Amino acid sequence: MTTVEGRHQGQVNPAERHRIAFPVVDEVARHCLQDDEPETVHIEVHLSGRLDNERLTGAFARALARHPRILMREAPRRWYARRYEWELTGAPDVPPVSFPPPAPDALEAARTRSLAHAPALTSAPPVRLEAVPHPATGDTVLFLTVNHTALDGPACLRVLATAAQEYGGPDNTPPTTTAPPPPAAHPRPTRPCRHLGGPPPGSPRAPAPRRPRATACWCANCPCRAARRAPRTR
Repeated sequence: MTTVEGRHQGQVNPAERHRIAFPVVDEVARHCLQDDEPETVHIEVHLSGRLDNERLTGAFARALARHPRILMREAPRRWYARRYEWELTGAPDVPPVSFPPPAPDALEAARTRSLAHAPALTSAPPVRLEAVPHPATGDTVLFLTVNHTALDGPACLRVLATAAQEYGGPDNTPPTTTAPPPPAAHPRPTRPCRHLGGPPPGSPRAPAPRRPRATACWCANCPCRAARRAPRTR
């Protein structure tokens, strides 16, 4: 019963420490997997010019190392196992980059392989990259084939972006220097604040005249002032 119930505590296989249980979506896709209907994601990138084979291989390998979760394979399991598990390998089991020879129908053949032959789940990584020369222009066309049970398109696009950074090296584009706008020669006067009781310093506007407290109007010789000074008669 040791094989069925497990080993004693403390006796753990080092390979099992790097295992991740299948998420629900991956497990459903794994149960529905059929050989006659491969679950693949096909990404096709057309580039101008020819890429160096060794440089592309090294850049893609470094991109995979920067995304270690893509270096995984389906872990071997017993017939009585309840769930599937991913096993992180840390390194590719098979070369992920290939360079098919040039041919008149090279692009059509690469598309057929991408849709009909999915990368194996038992070998890391479940991704295949083919650099195919364009038969008409000689440019490089990248075909990235992904096993959809393991990964999706956005995840592999991130790996491709990382590979492009690794292939191109550090960014040597000079930074754009924008000169600050020159200061205004004559600043526009601002409206005086009522709480400060006058305009700000340097403003050409004169302060507004204040109304005397003892008068009811602005006129100095107004009849209303004489009326206020006259004594009241009862």
